[in-house]
Amino acid sequence: MQAGSQPKVAPASRRPACAQEPVSISVVTRVREQNPLPEGAIAVAVGLVISGVATYAFLGIAARAFGTSPSGKADLDSLSVLWTAMFAIGNGIMQPLEQEVARAVSHRRSLDLGPGPVIRRAVFIGVAFSVVVLVLGIVTHTWVIDRWFNGNAALSAALLIGLFGFCVGHLARGVLSSHRRFGAYARFFSVDGIARVVLAAALAVVGVKAVGAYGLAFAITPFIGVGAAMIGQRGLMEDGPEAPWSELTAKLGWLLLGIGTLSLLVQGGTIAIQMLATDDQTGAAGDFLQGLTTARIPLFLFQAVLASLLPKLSRLASQGQLTEFLGSVRRLVVLILGVGVLTTIGAAAFGPWFISKVFGPGNTLGPRDLALLAATFILIMATICIDQALVALNAHSRMAFGWLVAFTVFVVVTALGSELFLRVELGLLSASIVAFVWMCVCLAGRLRHHVGLHAVDESEALAEIPFT
Repeated sequence: MQAGSQPKVAPASRRPACAQEPVSISVVTRVREQNPLPEGAIAVAVGLVISGVATYAFLGIAARAFGTSPSGKADLDSLSVLWTAMFAIGNGIMQPLEQEVARAVSHRRSLDLGPGPVIRRAVFIGVAFSVVVLVLGIVTHTWVIDRWFNGNAALSAALLIGLFGFCVGHLARGVLSSHRRFGAYARFFSVDGIARVVLAAALAVVGVKAVGAYGLAFAITPFIGVGAAMIGQRGLMEDGPEAPWSELTAKLGWLLLGIGTLSLLVQGGTIAIQMLATDDQTGAAGDFLQGLTTARIPLFLFQAVLASLLPKLSRLASQGQLTEFLGSVRRLVVLILGVGVLTTIGAAAFGPWFISKVFGPGNTLGPRDLALLAATFILIMATICIDQALVALNAHSRMAFGWLVAFTVFVVVTALGSELFLRVELGLLSASIVAFVWMCVCLAGRLRHHVGLHAVDESEALAEIPFT
């Protein structure tokens, strides 16, 4: 081309296809920017939904396999207590570690530092936690078997095996989410849930009615889920600078207190029913767990939405946009409470029918029970939104004390009641109301100081999911 000459422009009909690419790319970019959910939200939502459906399928298969005889109802009670104890203890102890792993690894990766040393520290802490729980389980072996599992040693063994599985699962989830491997993260939940159903169905088909077999099947599936999630995963343990213990433990104590008491509150109702039930109330714990899982059906999908939206809220806090931050939190809480009204009505109207179809006939919970449970868990979900806002504002201690006070209220109200189901339901509802008010007051006070802002990313928010 000669100097000063103008380049020839091909007619539109003769332009190569690649000339249209910038337009397509700009459209895709605009769609991505306008998407309110960050990367991985859909995959995580699918994994959580599959896990939630698997919960109903597993418990439904077990309930039908045991039957409605007194011994079958007693076995369902024992399996229900194993289920809730596994989630209460496993999530309560290991979930804070997952959250700290997610935070520490994400921070290192943002600085282009290898996360290998901090992950090895986390593995050591997780193993130490598991060993402590194992020792406590052995020491209290007789008491646990007699009071929780009606003398079934296989269920006691399943609890200890399952707690190690929870340790492995939470560590894997923290590492995967912090590396933004959301597909593998979701695969853990999907495979864990599907494997649980397949094993239970296989036991039922061959006519196995021993509750210990179902308990052991439940205990080993986290290992299967981790194996499936880790297939093809590379570059997770890149070497980097040595990690001091403080890199993982700075907030671990407050998280243990807060998430531990939240987990006990969420899962403790079934154990309370088992401890308070009289000899003529066999089957009450199993009935109550069926009611719990039914009352929180709409929350399984919303957990993924919550985990996806909260990181955006925390980024507003870290940027000092506190007015918009507070407005976003308020809109999210109002949305949850609005949905909660419909959920509570739906639980009262259709809950008993759903339980009879999924778990079989014979459940003694009525519309009032399911309405109270649905209202409780809506309030807990709204409170978790606010407690995450407190974490974003570095108010871990206020969050932890809030859940501790709420759990204390649950114990007191339950102890003062007389009717088995109602006393526990009112205890849970009272605790959720107290926690909600506490977190609101603490958030208002913290925002007046607007100091110590901390951005929570998707991996940390995922580690806060309470119902998995």
